[in-house]
Amino acid sequence: MKTQLSALILVLFMASLVSADCPVGDLNRDCLVNFYDFASLAVNWLEVEPNLPFGLVVINEVMAHSHAGEPDWIELYNTSGSMVDISNWYLSDSDSPLTKYKIPNGTTIPTNGYIVFYQYQHFGVDHGNNVPFALSENGESVYLSFPDITSNPKHVCDDIKFDASETGVSFGRYITSTGDVKFTAMDSNTPGQPNTYPKIGPIVINEIMYDPYEGSDAEYIELHNIEDYPVPLRVYDPCTEGYVPWIFTQGPNFSFDSPNDVNIPANGYLIVARNTSEFTSTYGSMPPGVQVLGPFANSTKLSNDGENVEISVPGDLDPCEPEVRYYIRIDNVRYSDGSHHQDFPGLDPWPKGPDNDGEALYRIDPALYGDDVNNWQAGEATPGY
Repeated sequence: MKTQLSALILVLFMASLVSADCPVGDLNRDCLVNFYDFASLAVNWLEVEPNLPFGLVVINEVMAHSHAGEPDWIELYNTSGSMVDISNWYLSDSDSPLTKYKIPNGTTIPTNGYIVFYQYQHFGVDHGNNVPFALSENGESVYLSFPDITSNPKHVCDDIKFDASETGVSFGRYITSTGDVKFTAMDSNTPGQPNTYPKIGPIVINEIMYDPYEGSDAEYIELHNIEDYPVPLRVYDPCTEGYVPWIFTQGPNFSFDSPNDVNIPANGYLIVARNTSEFTSTYGSMPPGVQVLGPFANSTKLSNDGENVEISVPGDLDPCEPEVRYYIRIDNVRYSDGSHHQDFPGLDPWPKGPDNDGEALYRIDPALYGDDVNNWQAGEATPGY
């Protein structure tokens, strides 16, 4: 208790040194009160109470849709510069209880090291004092917790939520240019090793016109096939013995269920317009091979303030009955209009040009991760190119 009080006094002393022009609570002298001030508090608290390991060990990668006979697994990563003893910590796929799998006594993670727990050896096996569990291919959460050293309740050290996954594709931590932690599909599985780059494609969201000139209804989303082969936007489902279309799972309501086959040619483009006639009137005919589909369903539109736009492929029905359809994210971007500073650690980094100024947001490099402002910029609308 004395050490915690010392930490609080230290933090208050730091706050007293901040310029009088900055708000109370600004601990890192950026004249903002946000997550980074909390991080400053946590760092100084940990300096005087090193036995509290919040944030030192993180859930780094999970396999939730393994091949037949292969186990699910959970990878932990020690972010610190010293060994961490995780004896008697807990893993769970539920916050009630958090204590499904108790990590054995004597388990440690070396400096900047990894440890992997497997379904058939660890959390999925009845050891007599645990609740066996497996990870869901349709998405769920994973919790890492440890016994609090003062009051005994289990405290969550880290938790992540992941979406439905493709067979044999893991989800892992990826940190964006703004410091956001994303848990996304990985390009390859690396249990016990550093994560690879996120899985990109085959289809990416390449250009967004979310706020055309006032009075115009020419909103659109441009999709781009980054592969050297055509990609059909539907999959065959043996449960229904028919084809199921891709859809936008966030953003505008739209399903690629045209009576004709919808596919994007190799290295080609496709436009989804809110109003197809308004789009053609504004931008003219598209290059050969570029389809223009629309309108958005249910009178939906792209948000002028910013939102998440996500395109997904239908997953398997498993089991076939009851029929519950899950969708697997192929690409997404959470854009902003450049004026929502409260959502970022500082100024909103998104460009303001597309905000009712005739410009579009376009992806700088289609082969790089899309849900990061660092890979987007504003410019002249060029749908279909």
